[in-house]
Amino acid sequence: MSQTFDVFDVHAHILLPGVMGTCGHAGPEMGVRSDGTQFFRAGDYVLENVKFVDSPFSDARKRVEHMDQLGIQQQLVSPNPITFFYHQPATEAIRFNQRTNDEIAEICRHHPRLVGAAGLPMQDPGAACVELRRAVTELGLKSSYIGSDVNGIPLSDPRWNELWAEHEALGVPLIVHPEPRTVSRGPDPIFGPWDMDIILGFAIDEALAVAHLLFGGVLDRHPSLHVHVAHGGGFAPFQKGRLEAALERRPWGKGLLRRSFDEQWAQFSFDTAVHRTDALDFLVRTEGANKVLLGSNFAGWDLEENYLEKISSLGLSQADTAKILGGNARRIFAIDAVQ
Repeated sequence: MSQTFDVFDVHAHILLPGVMGTCGHAGPEMGVRSDGTQFFRAGDYVLENVKFVDSPFSDARKRVEHMDQLGIQQQLVSPNPITFFYHQPATEAIRFNQRTNDEIAEICRHHPRLVGAAGLPMQDPGAACVELRRAVTELGLKSSYIGSDVNGIPLSDPRWNELWAEHEALGVPLIVHPEPRTVSRGPDPIFGPWDMDIILGFAIDEALAVAHLLFGGVLDRHPSLHVHVAHGGGFAPFQKGRLEAALERRPWGKGLLRRSFDEQWAQFSFDTAVHRTDALDFLVRTEGANKVLLGSNFAGWDLEENYLEKISSLGLSQADTAKILGGNARRIFAIDAVQ
């Protein structure tokens, strides 16, 4: 494909050296073991064999250089979900998120091709509202970035009604990306082995979050709330028909939604991080090019470096390709191109 596109990546976690060791026992901590193995620790959870130190993950200059190599013009950088720290005391989580958002904003000021998403202390709904407003109005961050649940409490719980209303008032989207289940819930015989908590657990938890936001009335009550879901929405887009069938056939489904299913589903968007061209084709064909955004999982173990090849192979129009690569992100997050 010869046309040059404006490329904006919305799935790009960043590690912040300035927040290491600032959340008590939880750390976080990154380093290199004596055998050369790199690690990142958050509480008792440790992820290894990813290049964390002195890499595009944690060095903004190297990040921008790697963006150049991959043809990415701009990036929405976000907190690492391992450091949501919802299971930590609220006072520590509030300070940690404030420092995280300050650090992200400072990096973005020095590197204008980066824009930021805000972490929130979700275990304290009032503090989360305050921090969201500060992050957007004072720091210039463009969205929130939260987990698919908070210590097992679903996003449909009414304690966060004010937070969703705050998103609407500020005109900023909500991004949902799960934390690994074993970060706060301890060892798990199903989700522990073979990194199942991040390989399939994310997709399960994203689908559950979508269902709770829909069935729990969050989208009904907040029609201006836009929710972007990582990893192609997990299993939710593939099982959308099952959600619709439940509304039609289960006894609790009749009258559950005040606004139509399609109208509320339109409040979601999804990224391209699904790893297979046929899966991406399904997502784009069923959801439409207006609802799919480039998400590379930049610098992660599962970075999709060949994103352009996959998107180009879908046989889309130039206009639809441009939407997925950057146009949708600029529209949804209200971000102008860097001059």
